[in-house]
Amino acid sequence: MTLRKTIAIASLSLATLIPAAAFAHDTAGRTPCILSHNQIRSVTPYKVDQRVGKQTYPEIRGAVVYVNAAPGLTAEWLRLELGQHVTAMRATQNATMPDCALDVKDVQVQVDSAGAGFAVKLIAKDTNQGKEVLRRAQMLVG
Repeated sequence: MTLRKTIAIASLSLATLIPAAAFAHDTAGRTPCILSHNQIRSVTPYKVDQRVGKQTYPEIRGAVVYVNAAPGLTAEWLRLELGQHVTAMRATQNATMPDCALDVKDVQVQVDSAGAGFAVKLIAKDTNQGKEVLRRAQMLVG
């Protein structure tokens, strides 16, 4: 096996360990939200326009979490890390995180560059779930 293949296999193996490490417990015995591992600048509501007849009303469908840039952190890496975390959470039913915005059923994650950091959009299917995502995300700002 060539050195290049060995390095690629080792890198992929390490990437599969990231979700498992995300479930490590804090000192109080709770599993912390993976978003808390980043420096959160602010959280705002994610709104979509809901059309009723000829009127348009804004509807809360989640949150936009603004994460500060850090050395080596890219939008692609953050998207991969959060996606792996959500997948691992769904596969491990015992790993519920009552305060994690990513633990709301069927939440979608989008990551975009936003000035000096990243905008992580956490999008829920309906208004009730959207409000819960927003509530949990606001707990990250401290």
